[in-house]
Amino acid sequence: MKIVENKELNNIAITKQSIDDTSDLPYIPASPLPSKSFAMLVVAPAGGGKTSFWTSLLLSHPTKKKPDINRIYYRYFDKIILFSPSKDTLPMDKLKLDESRCFLKYNDEDLINFIEEEKEGENLNNLIILDDSIKQIKNNKEIHKLVLNRRHITHNPDEPNKAGLSVLITSQKFNACDTYLRNNMSDIIIFKTSVKNELDAIKNDLMSDLDKDTQDKLLKKAFEKKYGFLYVKNYMPTVDRYYINFDKVVFEDLDGDGEEDIIIENDKNDKVKKDIKK
Repeated sequence: MKIVENKELNNIAITKQSIDDTSDLPYIPASPLPSKSFAMLVVAPAGGGKTSFWTSLLLSHPTKKKPDINRIYYRYFDKIILFSPSKDTLPMDKLKLDESRCFLKYNDEDLINFIEEEKEGENLNNLIILDDSIKQIKNNKEIHKLVLNRRHITHNPDEPNKAGLSVLITSQKFNACDTYLRNNMSDIIIFKTSVKNELDAIKNDLMSDLDKDTQDKLLKKAFEKKYGFLYVKNYMPTVDRYYINFDKVVFEDLDGDGEEDIIIENDKNDKVKKDIKK
């Protein structure tokens, strides 16, 4: 293969859009968590940890007794709208969600009303949670529109600041989420599964940039602990794409044997080789 350089078109500047401005946010969450207008899919079987995961995202914060606990999205969003058939068993007293924006079942009308209301109001940073509602939203045009246009769909040009709208979807199966949604998620969290067709879909849809052996090693390492998960930054290249829990995965041939070794890079940028070979 030979690539001939185009000397006339070799440097096209990327135009930043003002809608992505983060200066009006209360704070910027720690990496690799996204800061604004993300679309996150959390996949785990029943009892696998997905509800605990998203509720912890909203509730985790340091206290006087526990100052080392991370603040993730605690009091981060101005408004949260929740669709969940499990609403009555969630820790609503701790989440402190507005009951008028919490629904036991998804329907288009409630979503559209919320979006139109925000479009006409001040520009806020909001979150829509679709918890265990995958059957109702599969191949749904309104949900597709929401996910595709989330950066712009609630912005009011007559108001200051820039609106943000994030979407968090949970599902018991990766395959249950339609292909359009899977392809347009910015962040995907996969908890442990041993179902072959699920694993095949995860490898084919999310991990096609890795060879089969590396895919198997990465999943084995991600799932070795009961509530461990693989975190995929779906819009990123391989070098910045994979995390085990929130620790970055680095691929290097440390042994010189032509095979990729997986390294977990912690927040202090220390590299620790993990022996995950069979």
